[in-house]
Amino acid sequence: MTLARTRRIADIALLSFGLLIIWEAVSIALGMRVLPAPVQTATRLVALLAKPGFLRDLRATGEAYAIALGLAMGGGVGLGLMFGSSRVLGETFEPWLHVLVAIPKVTLYPIILLLFGLGDAAKIAFGVLHGLPTVAIMTAGGVRSLRPIYGKAARAMRLKRWSYVRRILLPAVMPEIVAALRICFALALLGVLVGEMFASTRGLGHLLMASIGVDDMPTVMAVILLLFLFAGTGSSVLLAVVHRLKG
Repeated sequence: MTLARTRRIADIALLSFGLLIIWEAVSIALGMRVLPAPVQTATRLVALLAKPGFLRDLRATGEAYAIALGLAMGGGVGLGLMFGSSRVLGETFEPWLHVLVAIPKVTLYPIILLLFGLGDAAKIAFGVLHGLPTVAIMTAGGVRSLRPIYGKAARAMRLKRWSYVRRILLPAVMPEIVAALRICFALALLGVLVGEMFASTRGLGHLLMASIGVDDMPTVMAVILLLFLFAGTGSSVLLAVVHRLKG
């Protein structure tokens, strides 16, 4: 293990310990009923993981999230390659992607609900809507930043367009694609949870809203802790991949 990696692990451990201390102190100040303590939250999470109903909600969220992440990444990379390769397409459509990134997605809830109704399709659409624009913008930026030598090499080898994309373009912009995946990883999850809060009768987002409605703060904090651990672990792994690709 290198010294830099050891220091990074130590920094993460120190930061985590500090956050736990702050969490415990705020819990004591506000009261356990308002903000459950770390131990109480962890105990509640373990208890929830043993309940079939919670596991069904967890599976519902996981399935919708996997589909939304796949669609957001696939569609975003495809659009990004097109917009980055074509100046006309980029100048025409990319500004609309920036608009989608900027506006609160909740404002589009009535349209999503009208198109997809209550159920899995709506929350998947929310997930794609959150993740796809950012992936497309980052991928297009990566394509535009490529050195001209790549295009010259493709012409010298007389590669067809698909061969150029598969053999040269995609490997060259892979660091940007993985970086976009890291952001999409969190945004798609956020979108699915928002969809479950407003347009679903199952899933962790629906469970959060139901728990808030009955003032069940231990369950609320347990679900938030689970989501935090999942998102934090996934983001850390993808960040390491990005550093390896760029290094």
